[in-house]
Amino acid sequence: MGKKSRVKTQKSGTGAMAVVSPREMINLISELLQKCSSAAPSPGKEWEEYVQIRGLVEKIRKKQKGISVIFEGSREEFFPTLMAWAQESGASCEGFEIANFAGEGFGLRATKDIKAEELFLWIPRKMLMTVESAKNSVLGPLYSQDRILQAMGNVTLALHLLCERADPSSPWLPYIKTLPGDYDTPLYYEEEEVRHLLSTQAIQDVLSHQAQDTSPAQEGDNVDANSTMPDTAVPATTQEQEGQTRNGDEATASLSLGVDLDLSAERTGDEPKVNIE
Repeated sequence: MGKKSRVKTQKSGTGAMAVVSPREMINLISELLQKCSSAAPSPGKEWEEYVQIRGLVEKIRKKQKGISVIFEGSREEFFPTLMAWAQESGASCEGFEIANFAGEGFGLRATKDIKAEELFLWIPRKMLMTVESAKNSVLGPLYSQDRILQAMGNVTLALHLLCERADPSSPWLPYIKTLPGDYDTPLYYEEEEVRHLLSTQAIQDVLSHQAQDTSPAQEGDNVDANSTMPDTAVPATTQEQEGQTRNGDEATASLSLGVDLDLSAERTGDEPKVNIE
């Protein structure tokens, strides 16, 4: 018996689909966009703006509640499909495995010794979600007319990811289904939790990051296209290194080990690990 992998639409607690007025939704999003696009607030007014932006985002989330696309099964269940897709697409799949590092999330664990400067991971360009692939997708017509998308690659990638998530025939579904459903970084803290950061340096990161997030995602579809935290949703283009080729094939994104990184099982006395940072 195979595992279920259908895409379904999440329903609200009453079992009925949420009724959303397109005009009301457009007005809320326009207000949010205007707020995020306006000049930076004067000193001392950052928190006030943060509360206003957060309030608008919460209103949009409530309006959208019940219509988000979710996948049946845990993300771990889709790892084998992800690896099979990677292999079929020409990515390297030997010498490492997906593992759960306690307290740190999922990453890659080496299954053999890897030498310094050894190329052990490469990903064909066709597997990457990039601004270019967004322009060639359903977003193409919008991108050609929208100056915000043309100027902000992170917003383009966020919308690209959401559109592909909603498409049952998307070629990136094996990747999308393995993305986390929630995050514990400050950007996703509740308002009361953020209040505890008001007297710390971290508050500036939270406030400035939220002001840049002009593309609200649906419930369960949080996307932080600029994040470099382990185990988060990052379109592959943000880590892309061009110029690596293999037997004349198309350019690939690649990862090799610096001389200061020791993955030798002989030295550690245990299985070598690759921590994704």
